[in-house]
Formats: sequence, structure tokens, C-alpha cells
Amino acid sequence: MKKTLISLVLLGALSSMASAQSIVVPDNRGPTDSGCLVKGLDPNGDGFLALRTGPGTKYQQIGSLHNGDAAYIYGGKGKWLYVENGSKGGKEARFRGWIYNAWCEFYP
Repeated sequence: MKKTLISLVLLGALSSMASAQSIVVPDNRGPTDSGCLVKGLDPNGDGFLALRTGPGTKYQQIGSLHNGDAAYIYGGKGKWLYVENGSKGGKEARFRGWIYNAWCEFYP
């Protein structure tokens, strides 16, 4: 009975880990002197910039940024930026993930 219970607990933990996607961290990860101010999103369109687990649309969306939000850049791959923390809705926010750079106004 005890072995069965332990096996079931381990099986449940392993299946939870398999279903959760982790965030892809770039090889060149590190603080940069630049940030992204989100601008130019069409309020009549989606109205948000997807925050994803990796550099591409095939990766899971884990959050969103809107016009006026900002993020610190910690690396990138192609036109995708790896960002960590910044501001959302004018308030300091903690997040990390990947965004597409087309809607970024870069600042030092």
C-alpha cells in the first residue's frame, strides 16, 4: 500500500512537470543598457503584445504587454527579445519571457 501511494504521488508530480512549459533563456542572457517601451499597438486590433515562453509564435503565451508598458531587455534571438521585469499600467511589474520587437521603442 505504501509503495503504491508513493508511486502515485511520483507519477502525479512527473506528469505535472511534463505539462508545464518552462521559459527558454537565451545563450546571451544578461542585463543590457536598453529597454523596450511598447508603442504602436492597434487598440482596434488585438491591442496587446504577447509575452511568450520562447522566441516565436509557436511558444505558449504567458502574459501580455500594452501600449505604454515597458520591459528591460536581457538578450534576444532574431527579432525576438528576452525581457525581464519593467512596468505595466504605470506600476512596477515582475515578469519574464519573449516579445516581438516590432512594437518596441528602444531606450537607453
